Amino acid sequence: MIVWVIAGLLGLATGVRIGWALVNKQSLVSTAMMVALGSLGAVAALNWRPLTLLIDTLARWPNISVGLSQVALIGCAAGSCVMITTVSSTRTPAAAKKIAIAQYGVAAAIAVASLIVFFSEEQQKEMSPREYLSRNLGAGGTSLSWLLPLLYVMLALSLVAWAGLRHSNRTRRGRALFVFTIGIVLIVLALAFGLLRAAGTSGLVGIGAAATLLGCAMVIVAAGALLPSLEDWFGARRELRTIQPILDELGRRHPDVGIGVRPRGPLAFRVAERMSLISDALFLEATAADRALHRADAAGARTGRGKMKFTVVREAGDETDSDLADPAGPGNLAELADVADLAAPPVSPSEQAAAVAGWLHQGSEGATPDEDATDEDATDEAATEKDDGEGRAFPGLAWLRQPASYSDREWILEIAEQYRRLTLGAGGTDKTA
Repeated sequence: MIVWVIAGLLGLATGVRIGWALVNKQSLVSTAMMVALGSLGAVAALNWRPLTLLIDTLARWPNISVGLSQVALIGCAAGSCVMITTVSSTRTPAAAKKIAIAQYGVAAAIAVASLIVFFSEEQQKEMSPREYLSRNLGAGGTSLSWLLPLLYVMLALSLVAWAGLRHSNRTRRGRALFVFTIGIVLIVLALAFGLLRAAGTSGLVGIGAAATLLGCAMVIVAAGALLPSLEDWFGARRELRTIQPILDELGRRHPDVGIGVRPRGPLAFRVAERMSLISDALFLEATAADRALHRADAAGARTGRGKMKFTVVREAGDETDSDLADPAGPGNLAELADVADLAAPPVSPSEQAAAVAGWLHQGSEGATPDEDATDEDATDEAATEKDDGEGRAFPGLAWLRQPASYSDREWILEIAEQYRRLTLGAGGTDKTA
């Protein structure tokens, strides 16, 4: 049962990498990870007694599963080595591909040589993999077939462990690489015990202890491979809770923005899609408020406008407001694009986001000026309203500009977080889709 749990975790990690490769562009790193995880999962599965007997019976060669385990270990080492060398390499993609092909070629040659040595030895009676290793590694056993694969796997995985620890950091990918590397280190230790036993030093550790250590290492490797996906899922759930209140409010004000949206798919993709809706709706809301502010200015004085930077590019024809499409109008898009030189507000990013969130919250349901007023009148009143403790005037387009220290995604999340706090403080409900 434990063997299949380990094999299942490694199979799940391999499946995640395959799915990622199908959704995104195939790369050397993705392919290497699939080879490494799939090979390690095969090693775990080949240690299950019923499967071992089935393979030996079908192949009509006793203990052939042990020879296949050698090949799988070599494949795991080759995939891990290609992965880490490609990630840490500064060479061109073409050069990295040539190096990867050379590494796979060396691994294939060693695998073929190991199988030749395995088949050249005298056949033995059918036995479990652990019993086979106990009889053939050291203590007078024929350990020649294990020396070559063990040496290669140890050297390759030692390189992986060194490079993995060197490139680990506190980022999401860095944490996953660190956990993966810890598992690789344990695999190296387990193989070192086997190599010592093959060299004739059998009193240091038994095969059972080495197998247990190898099983723990497999679990840690699988955890390291799955960690980014788990962090993505939990992070997406947290972000979804954060953006839901402002998404509901902006969706109520601009229902046409979400037309044609496909809400299905991975959770991270759904969150990204909803963030794009928020950016579109914020663009429309800020532009309408800016236009209303200037229409309400009797002297015709124009306030500064800031450039809104979002990751989503609006397609032609999305705007329905005639003033926005009119080059001579007060809200034309060309004019909005030429104001990047405006000075940022002299406040912290959190205070800047709080001002934007407060402006949006003052026009939310339950805080609108008049139920009988038209949308245009409500926008005018909201844009010109002074801060009286219950609502906030439109702070200006410059306040919606992304701070230099924030990415597009972080800025939308900061505004959404400030808005969510206002909603919860006002007795609102926290809904998730």
